[in-house]
Amino acid sequence: MKSALSAVTIALITTINVLFALTIHRDSLTNGLVILICEDQRLPMVDISFNCRSGAVCEPEGKAGVASLCADMLLRGTRNLSADSLANILDFIGAQYFSGADFDRSYLYLRILPKDLTTGFDILTEVIRQPSFPEDEFTRAREQLLFSLRRSYDYPSFVVSAEFDRILFKGHRYALPLRGDTSTIPEISREDLITFHKNHFVPNNCFIVVVGAVNPTDVYSIIKEKFADWQPAPINLPPPPDFNLPEKTRVKLIPRPDMNQTYVYFGHPGIAASAEDLIPTRLMSYILGGPPLSSRMGLAVREYGGLAYDVRCWFDRRILTGAFRATVQTAKPHEAIEKMFTEIRKIYQSGVKPKELLAAQNYFTGSFPLSYSSNRGKVDRIAELEIYRFGTDWLEIFPKNVRSTTLEQVNESARKRLFPDRYIMVIMGNVAQEQLPLPDVEWLE
Repeated sequence: MKSALSAVTIALITTINVLFALTIHRDSLTNGLVILICEDQRLPMVDISFNCRSGAVCEPEGKAGVASLCADMLLRGTRNLSADSLANILDFIGAQYFSGADFDRSYLYLRILPKDLTTGFDILTEVIRQPSFPEDEFTRAREQLLFSLRRSYDYPSFVVSAEFDRILFKGHRYALPLRGDTSTIPEISREDLITFHKNHFVPNNCFIVVVGAVNPTDVYSIIKEKFADWQPAPINLPPPPDFNLPEKTRVKLIPRPDMNQTYVYFGHPGIAASAEDLIPTRLMSYILGGPPLSSRMGLAVREYGGLAYDVRCWFDRRILTGAFRATVQTAKPHEAIEKMFTEIRKIYQSGVKPKELLAAQNYFTGSFPLSYSSNRGKVDRIAELEIYRFGTDWLEIFPKNVRSTTLEQVNESARKRLFPDRYIMVIMGNVAQEQLPLPDVEWLE
């Protein structure tokens, strides 16, 4: 009976994946600008995402925050249009728009009606190719970013994750928060943004995603008209972090007598998005610390232990590499830490069970199509497959690769990607070192 139900489940998920398959037209201009178009006539809208393959990781030393500020400033004025003029035009056509940056890319998003496609690309071309970075707008944007970052330090979850990154990624851009630090943002000048834009916003380092009620041939013609004369340039990308995995767990304690809960954050070096064992590692991590109600950590710490409402672990997905991260908020940190450590050791030594793998595969294959059921979701997934160079058939083959992942591959990823008792750990709360009898650890000042 169980095997029959499993077969039905697999058949249903396979059918869903076929229904959600996308036809993606990928092309490029002679200058290297990549164009990805997905026609979807079901709704009268068009979603456009312009992406530069350089994000925060490409910022110059001491200038953390440049990528976020540069992306923000794209919509604050060009050579021909002021910030108010841009906003008035976009509001007049009812557009939705925003810009930003993560570690791997800078981006600008625009949603318009099909009838405004030419106007939308006129604006897109203007802000990407001719931003003026007005001094008054830059000063305002920098102060807003600095204010926002200062407020972030009011949140314990931000503090412990930032301190974890500072220790683990010491000497690399990953060591600082994505949007910069209170010590680096004041050092950024308008000229820094101009230089970042000039060096990284070049056609051979960019791609455009268009999803919606469009004709792919017409879209390609518009993009070619707007961007064909854009000149390419060499791009220098930074090296990945150089890790020194500690021989034993290193712990940083941040005393906070005013807190009634303790925040615990720990982990170690992780995995690059291009790694061959990315899918087995993601499945293993989901089983270990995915849903708080059913993962191994969730059952041990929350359901059976009653020690926390939320507990989880995950692996970052970044181009260079990321980190393995685990976190919990609890009134009993020592008990919670011990249970999390125990679950990591168990999966490292003994692996996972067949029914756990099947449940993880069911979740990944079942939820994956829902992540791109909307136009915005399609734009995000297509941008993801391009930035990580997964290939245009990734949306189709990802569920198949998940289903074909074997128990041995998942168990091998646990042995290869987990490093029990060799963590970087940050603890923040009303707790003293004596209340945390962690064996064989190095306490950091």
